[in-house]
Amino acid sequence: MFAIGLQTDGMFPYPEKLDGGRYTLWLRDTRITSWASIDFVPGAEESEVYQSGPRELWGELMAAHAWWDGQGRPGFERFGLTVTPDGATWAWLDSPEHPVPAVG
Repeated sequence: MFAIGLQTDGMFPYPEKLDGGRYTLWLRDTRITSWASIDFVPGAEESEVYQSGPRELWGELMAAHAWWDGQGRPGFERFGLTVTPDGATWAWLDSPEHPVPAVG
């Protein structure tokens, strides 16, 4: 979730636990213009995604996860943050020359 949070500006996830180990993952943007939900059922091979609004939050989450997975699933210790004197900021992986890409 840390790496996904760095890449998805203003996306807020909320898992809702249900009976029997099931849960619904809710996504919303902080502007409250877009949302997505997906119900997870233990053992199910597929789940249906519902979403609405100008942002495709599920697609953003999946793209951010794919990037993190493709980088070898790095932990917190491989990330850093640069803040310049003029106020520019960016998160990076392994060195400031490798910024974390935004997907949203």
